[in-house]
Amino acid sequence: RVLGLYVHVPFCSAICNYCNFNRGLFDADLKRRYVDALLTEIGRRADGSPADTIFFGGGTPSLLEPSEIQSIIGACRRSFHLSPVAEITLEANPETVTRDRLRAFRDAGINRLSFGVQSFRDEELQRLSRLHSSARARDAFEMARNAGFDNISLDLMMWLPQQSVAQWFSSVDALIALGPEHASLYLLEIYPNAPLKDTMARSKWSLAPDDDAAEMYLGAMSRLDDAGYTQYEISN
Repeated sequence: RVLGLYVHVPFCSAICNYCNFNRGLFDADLKRRYVDALLTEIGRRADGSPADTIFFGGGTPSLLEPSEIQSIIGACRRSFHLSPVAEITLEANPETVTRDRLRAFRDAGINRLSFGVQSFRDEELQRLSRLHSSARARDAFEMARNAGFDNISLDLMMWLPQQSVAQWFSSVDALIALGPEHASLYLLEIYPNAPLKDTMARSKWSLAPDDDAAEMYLGAMSRLDDAGYTQYEISN
């Protein structure tokens, strides 16, 4: 069996109002201790098993220093038989990257980026309490290209509060215009304990009908298919 290694980095600059992942606010000292603990755990798990991917998820893994990412990748190489052509992915939020940091991440061994864009409409990003703007997302993508990344994935969320079908398609079209190698499109899931649920009630924000959600999904698949993308996974 060939392993896919997942490294969780539970730190964020801010907590999005819809998020239900294991995460907390960034703390530099805690982050250093966490990285040390990760390196120890990876060493303890060492058994030389073959692996062909490493995925840094979160949280916001791009808040780690490139040197820390490099150390973790090195620990994985020492502990497992990592393929020389392994795909090594870093999840990143657009506001956390610069051209220099992206180049340093690439030098550290990252060869695939997954940007949490979520929307190319500023009002939707604000409703989700995201820190970046649509312009910043586009800038981050271009910086990544300039830094040498030729394998980039962009995340988008559909069925957002107050979102119409046409507005959703405008974000899909914006993604297609950038031309990433991968796209991750998923429906917003509002958990009972998510602050967004209370905000929606106070602001009287609503979700589109279920039939519109289906149209969002099927229409996005059709647009991506026409643009040359092939669906290879269904997660929700």
